Amino acid sequence: MPLVVTAKHVIGDHAKVYGRYTPLDGRKPVTVEYDLAAFRKSSDLWEHTDSGVDIVVFRSPPFDQTKYQPVPLDLIASRQDFTDQHIQSMDRIIWPGLLVNFMGSEQNYPVIRNGTIALIPTESILMKYMVGNAAVETRQELILIDGTAVPGASGNPVFLWSGPRVVGTAFNLGGAKPYVLGVLHGFYPASHRQVLEINLTKTVTMYGENSGGAIIFPSWRLREIIEFSHVKLRFEQLLK
Repeated sequence: MPLVVTAKHVIGDHAKVYGRYTPLDGRKPVTVEYDLAAFRKSSDLWEHTDSGVDIVVFRSPPFDQTKYQPVPLDLIASRQDFTDQHIQSMDRIIWPGLLVNFMGSEQNYPVIRNGTIALIPTESILMKYMVGNAAVETRQELILIDGTAVPGASGNPVFLWSGPRVVGTAFNLGGAKPYVLGVLHGFYPASHRQVLEINLTKTVTMYGENSGGAIIFPSWRLREIIEFSHVKLRFEQLLK
């Protein structure tokens, strides 16, 4: 049973969103409609009980005539996986996405970005963001990455690079599982710039500057959603 995972602010307060798939026959990308209002009514769209978590999951029918690669649930890293696999700062990461100004007209052209984990803090971080017309102010466990989030990157899965890496004090030539480490939220804002306008004596906020880093909501928050009792009960109903 396929599930679609993205950032909650991507769908905002929309009643419907659209997925863009590459068909098996190589023709132009096909668009499918997801009726989020209907999914909410049938309990097929799930969010975290902590409303500040910027992740949403909803059910998708399988599309036999499209090219897509599902991610098995056991590759979604748990909190314990981070400890057991020594996932830490300086580990290399990769994430796919579509550029909003060049998605491709004849086919999908996904780009692959890469970076490293910059910080996995043990304390929550204050953050503010918009979901539709609603402002969210929250403190969250986040992972900071050294990688630039461009428009259209929100909601993308971030993977642990599967090549050789340092594990503890050893260098593992065999590589690692390509664990999903989290869901990309967006860039981490630097301090707002202040400018002094001519003939004015007060400073005003000009814009939030991109710090060159990005934020991901940890994969264990996604696992928490999937493991909620009401979500598991819905899975059982669908599988029957």
